[in-house]
Amino acid sequence: MQISLKRINVLFDADSFVDRQPAAKSHFICGEGTINSVKTFLVMNRGGDCEFQGGGQWRTAEQIISTVTQARDKCAPLIYIQDKAGGTGSFDTTKVLSPDMARLLLSPFGMGRVSASLAEFAEGNLLISAILGPTSGPLALPLMLADLVLMTEKGALCMGRPDMVKAMLAQESDLYSLGGTDVHSKGSGSVQLVFKDEEGLFECIRKLLHGSFKGKAPHGLEYEEPDAADFEKLIPSDHRAPYDMHHLLHSFIDKGSFTEISAEYAEEVLTAYASIKGNFAAIIANNPRHNGGAIYRKSASKMIKMINIAAKTNMPIIFIADIPGFMIGREAENSGIFSAAAELFRAHVRCKVPKLLLVARKAYTGGVYAMCGPGFDPVAVLAYPQAHIGVFSPDTMKKVMSESDETTRSIMRKLTNEIENPELLKINGLITDVIEIEHTREQITKYLFPVGSEAGA
Repeated sequence: MQISLKRINVLFDADSFVDRQPAAKSHFICGEGTINSVKTFLVMNRGGDCEFQGGGQWRTAEQIISTVTQARDKCAPLIYIQDKAGGTGSFDTTKVLSPDMARLLLSPFGMGRVSASLAEFAEGNLLISAILGPTSGPLALPLMLADLVLMTEKGALCMGRPDMVKAMLAQESDLYSLGGTDVHSKGSGSVQLVFKDEEGLFECIRKLLHGSFKGKAPHGLEYEEPDAADFEKLIPSDHRAPYDMHHLLHSFIDKGSFTEISAEYAEEVLTAYASIKGNFAAIIANNPRHNGGAIYRKSASKMIKMINIAAKTNMPIIFIADIPGFMIGREAENSGIFSAAAELFRAHVRCKVPKLLLVARKAYTGGVYAMCGPGFDPVAVLAYPQAHIGVFSPDTMKKVMSESDETTRSIMRKLTNEIENPELLKINGLITDVIEIEHTREQITKYLFPVGSEAGA
């Protein structure tokens, strides 16, 4: 059986895939089928089933563009899969030369239009790309337009192949140091999920499409309760002490439902999807274990990607805040932290799905807004009893207070009292409710998944 057909059989529901141009002589298969009953389009190169040679390959671009247009018209997700043509042998520029390369580059319906059509598609529809083998240059650029870029350990992604880097820059390099999984999952952040093999990658896609578009975990009501947790030890009482947000999340989400996105990139923010009582949701949480949970430019971009995925799939979002705010200082200013905040706020208002904010331990200044606080239309703002919420931390207020007159100190004492007592904020109508940590699972379900919306109901 051909490699391409095996991949289709693993990814798509049995007998559902239709190759729209089965007789076309191209390096790509383009068609549609269902994945866990979700209508999905596919653009996939044939990898080891073909060699990059001969003329007429510019027609491949037309085939891809047609498929992308159909997916856009039907508002269906699209998966773009790339592997090295031929599957074996060296990865060098001479292997991809063909007589019609000028036409591929310069035709209005060539590779430029492929990238443009995918960019247009991704404005409002879910685009997932998968890298199963080495790819580079113009063939790689369309992959980066995706909301989610998945890669196997055999995959690699580079703007220029090692031989081109040597020819143009006189730099010696190898394929995986240029664009392997470590480079793009930890360094550049261009790849969000890495898998040992393509079977795991395809299973992840199947799970995501079912959960995000169906609104529930793939097994419906067969969700598992989380393991018992020692709630008193999940969050340190010292508001400056680091802790791992993963432990809190696993205390209230369904067991085995958690998939983290970009786990080793911008770790001060955690992005994932999971289910709660079978209801599928995106999760965006600060992680005080890394950089105190402050938001940097990279972490803001990571949040935006998750918000955009939720918007395109209609997934509710749970924001868990333990945040001192946006990062400040000379380095942060040079990085463009204001631009990052602006981009994040725009993502919030574009995304119309239900959102809930839970303040776990603290939320100060612009961090309240970064985590979709009041004014950005969350369905509820919840807080644990020990949470601090305000413009400044109590410590900062005390430092400023010591140099102020009595009138100012009186105002600061009142503000500090409000910051340290979320019950006062609730009484004043500034937050929705104060909840106990052990009731998180039930309270999130209550506000984000009202009665009648629970999975399978």
